[in-house]
Formats: sequence, C-alpha cells, structure tokens
Amino acid sequence: MVPNNSSDAAATTTAAPATNKTKTASESDVYDRQIRLWGAEAQKKMQNSKVLYIHVTGGSSEVLKNLCLAGIKAEICDPRPASHLDSSPCFFTHPNNSSDGAEQQQQKKLKFDSVAHAVRPLVEELNPLLGSCPIVEKQPSELTKEDLKGYIVVVASQINLNLAVRLSKLLAEGSVLYTIDCFGMCGASMIDFGTGEERFRYRPEQGKKLLDPTPLKDKVPLSEMVKVPLHKATNRFHKKGPPPIWVMYRALLEYQDSTGNWLGDEGVDTDRAKEKIQEFLKEQQASLTDEELDNLVTAGMAQVAPVCAVLGGMIGNEVIKIISGKGEPANNTLLLDGRTCKAWTFLVKAKE
Repeated sequence: MVPNNSSDAAATTTAAPATNKTKTASESDVYDRQIRLWGAEAQKKMQNSKVLYIHVTGGSSEVLKNLCLAGIKAEICDPRPASHLDSSPCFFTHPNNSSDGAEQQQQKKLKFDSVAHAVRPLVEELNPLLGSCPIVEKQPSELTKEDLKGYIVVVASQINLNLAVRLSKLLAEGSVLYTIDCFGMCGASMIDFGTGEERFRYRPEQGKKLLDPTPLKDKVPLSEMVKVPLHKATNRFHKKGPPPIWVMYRALLEYQDSTGNWLGDEGVDTDRAKEKIQEFLKEQQASLTDEELDNLVTAGMAQVAPVCAVLGGMIGNEVIKIISGKGEPANNTLLLDGRTCKAWTFLVKAKE
C-alpha cells in the first residue's frame, strides 16, 4: 500500500508559515519517504495529477485515502443522499461518539445533501497540502467526454454495467478506468486501458534499472471484456472457466442490469434473485457451487471493511503505476477472495 503520511502532513502544514518557499520545503518533508521509494520525478507527476471518484463507497474511499496521502488530488462525483454513508464502512464516515441526543444527531446528518458534500471536508482535512476537493455536480450518467478531460484515472464504484461501458468509451486518450466493488468477503475491479498501442505505455523494471517504454500487451476494452461468455474466458490456469470471483461479479452486474436493483437492496426477493442468477449462469455455460451462490445472494453488495481496505490498497498501488509509468500494471481485472486471502489478476479474453 502507499505510505501513510497523514500525521506528517498534519504536523508540517500546521507549523509551516504560508510562504511559497516554506510550502515547498514542507511538501518535501511530507512526501520524503515516497520520494525515496519511487523518486522525485514520479512524485512530481503524482502531485500534478488528479483522479475522479464516482461514488464514494467502502472500497473507493480506501483508494481515495491512500492516493490523497500520497499527494494525488481528488475530485468527487457522488450526488447520492448522504445517508448512503450510514450503512457503508467508508473510511470517511466519522464514528458517532457525540453525547448529543438522537434528534440533534439526525439534524447534523441532514447538514449535507449528498455523499460528495459530506465527504469533501474530510478529504480536505486528510491532506491540507492538496487544497480544496472539487465536486462534479452531475449525475454519473450525465457525464460527457468534456467532463472527463484532465483525469488520468477515473475510479468508479457501484455503477451499473452500461454506465461503466459508457464511461470507458468517453475517457480521453491515455486515461484509465477502474471499477471497484466489494461484495461480502470478495471484491473485484474491471480495468479499461482502451485500444491502440499509444493509449498506455509503461517502463518495465529490471532490478533497479528502468527499461524503455513498452506498450501494454493484450489490452481488452471493457466494452469487449463484458461480451466474453464466461465459459470462453479461460487461460492455462483456468481451463474450464474463469475464477469464481469473476463469475460472481459478472452475476452481480447482470442482476443489477436486468432488475435495476443491487443484490442486498431492501425488498429484493432472495429466492427470485437466485433463480435469475442461475438463468444467467446457464446462458453463460458457467456455474457456482451452492455455497458460493448462497453467499452471493445473501451478502449481496455488503461491504466488509478489511476487504475494502485490501482491494483499495491494491488499486491505489496500480494508480501510482499508471501515473508514474513505472512497473507493469495489472491488466483487465483485479480479483480478491477474502475467504482464502488470495488476490490475482485475470485476463478476460475469449480463447482463440
């Protein structure tokens, strides 16, 4: 995971006088460990980059926290009611330690009309060196190509499959989309680098030596990735089908796409949900064990804090690779099984 410099940031920014010369010095102090780790050039690229977060959830808040501490500016698009934070293990949800009465607490909750506005002051407090945290005052479905310009990375959580595909097509050349969703003890991310060799290059590491920029191989756009039937998504380690986590994630997204609800939403009929997922799996010539299916339907989109933290840390590291251009990034997917403490990347590509 990225180094945690929150205490350093708070100390240095509180004591430092507001002069340009002192500010530069304080930034050097705050990011000293990071500069030692990946170099001053990479740190400068990070401080000149910004990431757009679409929906702040348990998983995406961990990415946001890690990258803000590393010096990467955040902008947020999350017009959902602030009450969404009440049932989420979001890093930015403050514990209720106040002695105020229930009525006063409820009034405080109503102070913010959206998740974005509720989270913003906490993000700004996290790393004051980054200044204000802008909010994109639009529904995610209303975002245009122009809106997404300037973001080297977009991190989206709990968005439907059609919107994910649409956003991936709107991204500017050189930008990358990560989805991040945690469901029970599992989590998954889809990664879109777009098409064409010029869209993303990285510098492989050979010991301490950085090699020449190399195009990322075997890129599969998200729009094509989700069209690959599950029984055709195989490799030499998974000859009979993809990892169960990918099957479960696709089933989750398909259920939401066909019903408009997420598994676990209030009022969802679990028996009917199980039938619909089984129908989808039959069409895809894929399967889950009875235990996996029961866990998926029962847990739904429930977010477990440690799972969110681990997957968020993984994606945070991947974003730093993207911005710095150092090291080969994970391609296509990142999958996490918290039950076995196993994480891996799996290339979703139809076999020849």
